[in-house]
Order: sequence, then C-alpha cells, then structure tokens
Amino acid sequence: MRLVLATLKGVLFWSYERGTWQYDLMCVLILAFVFLGPNSVFHRRHTAPASNLTFVAREEVKPEDDSDLERKIAEHLSKKCGCEVKVSHIEPLMDRSGNLKGYQVTLK
Repeated sequence: MRLVLATLKGVLFWSYERGTWQYDLMCVLILAFVFLGPNSVFHRRHTAPASNLTFVAREEVKPEDDSDLERKIAEHLSKKCGCEVKVSHIEPLMDRSGNLKGYQVTLK
C-alpha cells in the first residue's frame, strides 16, 4: 500500500528527475493522450456571443419586411455562432446621411 501511495505522490507532484524511466513514462503518456485522444477534447464548442449586445450589418440580413426581421437576424446569428440565439430587441442604426447601416441587436 505504501508503494502505491508513494508512486501516486510522485506522479501527482511530478517529483521524478529527468532521465528516469518514470519521467519518460509520464511524458509518453501525455504525448499519447495529445496525439491519440479524441478530437472533441481539443476543439472548442460554439457558444453564444459573449456580450448580449451585437451589431448585424444590413448586407448580412436582407429581410423582406419588418415582421421578418427578427427571425432573419436570429437565424443569421444562430448560424454564425453555431447555437440557438434569441433576440429581445432590435434597433436600426443609421449613418449621417440617414441610410440604414445595420442593426444593434440585444440578445436574451
């Protein structure tokens, strides 16, 4: 039992010197995990935008009418981030000459 605990303590605190077989074994196990481990461990999952306030350019969403606008923006942002997005408020943004530049969208 003491041998097992001493071994676990050595592995946990990485107390083996370089060049020992224990050190080499731990390095091989780490490399095996990195190269042979599942890809899902290393790939980042898509998440909703960090901020609940985002900008959507007019060219990215081309709604036919105002009733279609919320659905189009939600679909565009959902596709962009890879997860379901719910829109709570949409505010049109105009440039100085009064042309529609895009939408400031508040997410739920």
